[in-house]
Amino acid sequence: MLEKQFRFSKMLGQFFNWMAEKEYKWSLGDAWRSTDKLQCAHCGREHSYQELLVYNKRSKTLNSKHLDRIAIDIILFTKEGKIAPAEDYLPLVEKWESMGGIAGYRFKFLDAGHFEI
Repeated sequence: MLEKQFRFSKMLGQFFNWMAEKEYKWSLGDAWRSTDKLQCAHCGREHSYQELLVYNKRSKTLNSKHLDRIAIDIILFTKEGKIAPAEDYLPLVEKWESMGGIAGYRFKFLDAGHFEI
């Protein structure tokens, strides 16, 4: 897993450099999700962040690549500073896939800003 994390980090560096050269504007979303259990103030039980995302329908899986540190969410912005629509991610998706990555844009349930290996 460690080698995969190293490869992912190197790919991200190259990807971000490419994005900067193309003058994209972006910020980072989730890059890593803790598996630590946190106590819920309402029910008193412990839940992980990933469990809460699934419960709130913000994720489809308890086995996210974010937990393994081989996925990141990127928020893309328009030139006007608004969050970009999904179709604006397509050039990024094609570049990431050409580098050997997997893009959430292609998932059955669209996740345009998700990039993983």
